[in-house]
Amino acid sequence: MSSNLRSLLPFYAVILLWGLGSGMLTPVLPLYVRSLGFTIDEWGYLVMVYAVSTFLFEWAWGALSDRVDRRFIIAAGLLSGAAVVPIYTLRVSITVFYVLQFLRGALFIMVGPAVKTLVSDMNSGGIGLSMGMYSSVRRLGSVLGPIAGTLVAQALSYESALHLYSVIYVIGAATTLIFIRGAPASSERADSSSLIQDCRTLFSTTTIVILFAIPVIVHMGRAVIGSYLPIYALEVVGTSTVGVGALFSIGNVAGFLTTPVFGWISDRYSRATVVLTCFSLSSVAMFSLSLARTNVQLALLLMIFTVCFSPLTPLLLAMLTDATPPGLLGTSMGIYSTFENLGIVFTPPLYSLIWKVYSPSIIFVFSAITQVFGILLVFYARKRLR
Repeated sequence: MSSNLRSLLPFYAVILLWGLGSGMLTPVLPLYVRSLGFTIDEWGYLVMVYAVSTFLFEWAWGALSDRVDRRFIIAAGLLSGAAVVPIYTLRVSITVFYVLQFLRGALFIMVGPAVKTLVSDMNSGGIGLSMGMYSSVRRLGSVLGPIAGTLVAQALSYESALHLYSVIYVIGAATTLIFIRGAPASSERADSSSLIQDCRTLFSTTTIVILFAIPVIVHMGRAVIGSYLPIYALEVVGTSTVGVGALFSIGNVAGFLTTPVFGWISDRYSRATVVLTCFSLSSVAMFSLSLARTNVQLALLLMIFTVCFSPLTPLLLAMLTDATPPGLLGTSMGIYSTFENLGIVFTPPLYSLIWKVYSPSIIFVFSAITQVFGILLVFYARKRLR
């Protein structure tokens, strides 16, 4: 086994565990909250609090990952998730739930920028393919996580599933600290003035500004799938608890298999063209979800949507890596992720309002319309994003 492969295997094992835990929480947490009697409005506000917290802090963790060993940030983020989530099982008041959501967002979000930057540091074979492989390995965890989490929830309890989530992240943190070797040294960017200058440098580049804006649209779509589709499947379509987990697993299988292919293609042809294609097809698939009336229809349409939608983030990250000056990639990834979170901050109350005033299915129609703005933004900037 080559030394490069030996260094990559533990890293991708951590990404797999990260995706496994996140995949478990995606269907389990909203269903658990609903089982406690929370209204759809209250759940929407809980999602918004989490998103606000990530919006406020992720850029800072990204900047820090340019200054210290990225492994420590990854391990600390995983441990924070492992520590906070079990407190949800104490069935505390809704006020404490809001506090927990804020803490989980502020601390756990440090994992993302550090992992994405480390993917770039370890890149081999093309950044598009590397980002695609990262996305697929994380998605493999998301294939296994929903079905595992809902099986445990149905066989034992929602609380047991949340405790299993914590165990997985403790293992992930230990793997990061013990087995990942050769992490790049910090970049010696330590003072506050350099941080301000780093941000000015990034925002002075039109290409990077455009790449910061696009994920706002992307994550408006992701918020519908991650936060509302589990409740929609359970309460509108009539899917069982385990069926909700299987639904997400089926969808994630499709994304797992196809995302590296799109990344490989983007290394050889125009990334902007591939992004435009994915955006257009995912918008159509999102609209089609509003027409699903059976479990089979919902699973098939979610699979089609995931195939088209999943490559967007790794492709945009590859573009960002190409455009970012040396030594600023952690900061750039953190700011990019902050804009992702901005797309989630204001959408939950809006989607909850649409759910109540019109009908649950209309949230998919509205989200499909917002994706059109992403298409227009990429099309406008196409020459710059080649």
